[in-house]
Amino acid sequence: MDNSWIHILAMLVAVSLSAASQMMLKKAARTEWPSALREYLNVWVIGGYGLLVCSMLCVIFACRGLEIKNIPVLESLGFPLVMLLGRIFYGEKLTRGKLIGMGLILLGILVFYL
Repeated sequence: MDNSWIHILAMLVAVSLSAASQMMLKKAARTEWPSALREYLNVWVIGGYGLLVCSMLCVIFACRGLEIKNIPVLESLGFPLVMLLGRIFYGEKLTRGKLIGMGLILLGILVFYL
């Protein structure tokens, strides 16, 4: 039985955790903190870096069962995901250039797997 699907799933979880981490770190960066120490030692920063460590562990697991050529392609799904989450949570504008870039990334993934 082929277990590559579990490694693909691990890579997709890693991408999702990384995107969530970026949202948490952005939240911390947008907040005015009372001191320099609180700027780095707060729930958003610690949680964001914690998710990044979890993402790294998922990538390490995924690398054990995937061909190396597939990893950057799956990792590139993080760009559109971060853009979408930025729109949802922070109301960031989806400009024409961003949408074209997202379309090119998705088109590249589609071409790679055809």
